[in-house]
Amino acid sequence: MGLTAMGLIFWPLSLIFFFRKDPQRLLELTVIGGVFQAAAVLVLGGLGLQPSMAPGMMFIAFMGLQLALGITFPGASRQIKFCLPLLLAFSWAILGSILLPRLFEGKVLVWPQKLDELATRMPLSPQRGNITQDTYLILDLVMFIMTLLFLTRREADPRRLYLAYLIGAMLACLIGFWEMAHRLIGSIPFPKTLLYSNPGWAVLDTQMSGPVPRINATFAEPSACATFLIGTLYSTVWSTLRGYGGWLTRLMLVMSVICLLMTTSTTGYVAMLVGLMLLVIYAIVTRKRQLFRRLMMFIGAGVLCMGLTTLALAAFAPDVIKAASVVMLETQDKKQSVSYEERTQKDNDSYQLALETYGLGTGWGSNRSSSLLPGFLSTIGIVGVLGLVFWNGRLFVTIFRTLRAVANEQSLDAWMIEATFTALLGRTVATLISGPVLGTMDFYVLLAVLVSSLMRVQAGKGKTGHA
Repeated sequence: MGLTAMGLIFWPLSLIFFFRKDPQRLLELTVIGGVFQAAAVLVLGGLGLQPSMAPGMMFIAFMGLQLALGITFPGASRQIKFCLPLLLAFSWAILGSILLPRLFEGKVLVWPQKLDELATRMPLSPQRGNITQDTYLILDLVMFIMTLLFLTRREADPRRLYLAYLIGAMLACLIGFWEMAHRLIGSIPFPKTLLYSNPGWAVLDTQMSGPVPRINATFAEPSACATFLIGTLYSTVWSTLRGYGGWLTRLMLVMSVICLLMTTSTTGYVAMLVGLMLLVIYAIVTRKRQLFRRLMMFIGAGVLCMGLTTLALAAFAPDVIKAASVVMLETQDKKQSVSYEERTQKDNDSYQLALETYGLGTGWGSNRSSSLLPGFLSTIGIVGVLGLVFWNGRLFVTIFRTLRAVANEQSLDAWMIEATFTALLGRTVATLISGPVLGTMDFYVLLAVLVSSLMRVQAGKGKTGHA
C-alpha cells in the first residue's frame, strides 16, 4: 500500500471537508477528481484508487453517519422508486457476477480484464475481475443513492456541482495543452508521475498521428480523454443554444473543441458528428424556429472560423496544414490498422459469448470488450441490457415530458436537467462507439443531479435562480 502525490492533495482536502461537515464540497471534489482517471490517491498492490474515490468515500461515510443518527431525507423515497429499474439492473449484474462464472465455468473463452497480463482469451472461471468490478459497481451505486438523498436537502446546490464539472473539464483541457507543449518542446516539464500514477491503467502517452503528437491529458489514452470531453461539448453547446450558463460555459465550449481536435481520436470525431446530426434532427422534428436559427448561426460561425483559420495557417504556417492533412488521412485509414482489427475481434468475440451463454452472459467483470454494447451483452446478458434499456427509456420519456411542461421557463432545475442530460448523453454516445465501461463516481453524481432535478420539477418544488 502506498500514498501517491495525488493522494497528498485529495486525502487532506477530503478530510478537511468531512470534519467541517461540508458534504457539498466533498461532492464537488468528487466531480473534479473524475477527470484524473489515470492517477491514483492510494495504491493497493496492482490496483489504484482513483482521485474521485477519496472524497467520494468520505461523502458516503458522512451520509452513512447521518442515516445512523436518524436524520431523515423527505422526498427521497419518490426518487428511489423512480430509479428502481436501474437498481434492479445493478442487482442483476452483481448476482450474475457470482453465479454465471460458475455456471459456465470452462465452457466458453473470455478476454480477461488485465489484457497486459495475458494477451489472449482464456477459459471462463471466477476471478479477481469479478470482485474488483463488483466493488466499483457497488461504490458507484451507493454514491448515486447517497447523492440523491443529499440533494433532497434545502442546502444542496446542484448548480455548484455542474460548475465543478466544468472546472474539472477546464483542468483536463489546460493539462492537455500543457502536454502538447511538452511533446512539441521537450524542454517544458510535464508532471507524469503525478498524473499517471495508477498501476491499474496502461498509460498511452507517446502516441503519434502522423507528425502530430496525440494528447491524453489526465486520462490513460487519447480516446478516453475524447470520451470525457464529448460530454462537456454536448452539454456546453446545448446550454449555449438554449441561453443557459455564462462565460464559463462558452469558454469550455471552445476549449473542449480544441482539446478534442488535439486528441486526434476517431471516437471523438465520430461522436461530434453524431451530436451535430442529433441537434439538426431535434431542431427539425420539434420545429423550434428560435433553436433552429441559433443552430444555423452556430454552424455558420464554426465554418467561418475554420475557414479563416485554414487561410491564416496556409499563409503563415503551411507545415501545419500538411500535418493536419496527414492526421485526417491516418484517421480515415484506421479501419485498416492492427489495433482496429484487434478491437473489432474483441467485440465480435463478445457478441459470440452472448450467444454461447444463451443470452445470460458470463458475469460482470468476466469479459472485457472494446465497446460498450458487446461488453454489456457478454457480461450482464440480454436480461441486464433490457433492464438498462427500460430504465433509459423511462428516463428519456420523463425528461421530455418534464421539459415540455416547463418549456417557457428557464429555472435552475430546467438548466440542470438539460445540462446534465446532454453531458451524460455525450459520454454515453462516445462510449457506445469505443469504450468498454461506462460510469465513474462523477458520472453517477451527475446522474443523481439529473434525477433529483426531474423529481423536484414534477413535484412543483423546482429551484429558481439565474440560469
